[in-house]
Amino acid sequence: MNILKQMQLAQGLTVQEQAVAATILDDPERFLREGGKQLASRSYVSQATIYRLCSKLGCSGLSELKTRVSGALGTYRRENGSFDFNFPIKPNQSCAEVVRNMAEDYDQTLAATRNLFDVAELERCVEALRGAHVIDVYTSAGNVFFAANFRFQMREIGITVNVPVEEYEQRLTAASSDELHLAMIISFGGRGMLAGRLARLLHEKGVPILLIASADPTPIDDLATYRLRLCAQENHYHKVSSFATRLSLLHVLDVLYACYFEADYARLFARKMSYYQGILTSGRSLPFQDERQRAAEEEAAELGKINLFE
Repeated sequence: MNILKQMQLAQGLTVQEQAVAATILDDPERFLREGGKQLASRSYVSQATIYRLCSKLGCSGLSELKTRVSGALGTYRRENGSFDFNFPIKPNQSCAEVVRNMAEDYDQTLAATRNLFDVAELERCVEALRGAHVIDVYTSAGNVFFAANFRFQMREIGITVNVPVEEYEQRLTAASSDELHLAMIISFGGRGMLAGRLARLLHEKGVPILLIASADPTPIDDLATYRLRLCAQENHYHKVSSFATRLSLLHVLDVLYACYFEADYARLFARKMSYYQGILTSGRSLPFQDERQRAAEEEAAELGKINLFE
């Protein structure tokens, strides 16, 4: 995850550590220029507090923290904190303004989602997908279509993914799962009654859970084995539409698929091409289709002759 985003979302920090993080986030460039004494003075903490924060962020010391902040600053700055994700379009705007604002919404969403990716956690998720005997995706409402698209992508490379939709089917799938399954739960806030019940049932049965949810804490975080984060800037209901949430989810699922594909690129690409070759050649073996094709070609040829002499 982008180290600056990690500081912004960090849980379990003391008040003093939060003060250091806030000072860095307020002016990252200044932080890169100054030493530990100056940072401690501006944050009103001891230098020991700074090193405790470094440790909690996975850094060996201040030098490593500065290196990571320097590398993360560009992508972090691409997020515009003043952009209104809930109302990217305003009353009385022209179509040209709507196009521009929607493009900005997408740009900001992708930047925010990229900053939330924890690469080490992503690699763990891909390994879990590759090792699972059965992959089940649990979600609801509009997210079902994105889950179905992920199912289609995986089916094209020979991997079966289940997407139960009806409540009873979801409960039955969860109840019949075991540790050989991987359950992907997509729930923006983890607030839905079914999401909580499914998560608890799956956890009790020892099923690994990959939770794809908002970057903000959710009630089912502690039940998840793996966690990928969605752009969290949209309000749950007070908004024009779920533009950012939908795009963020699509991006996360596409990245999961692409990483899965990349891990066995040559074999999966050959498998996918063989499937399409089979689809293309299977129809040609049917005589009536061959006759229809020849008739269509002859008709096209005749039309060509007529056009030529006209």
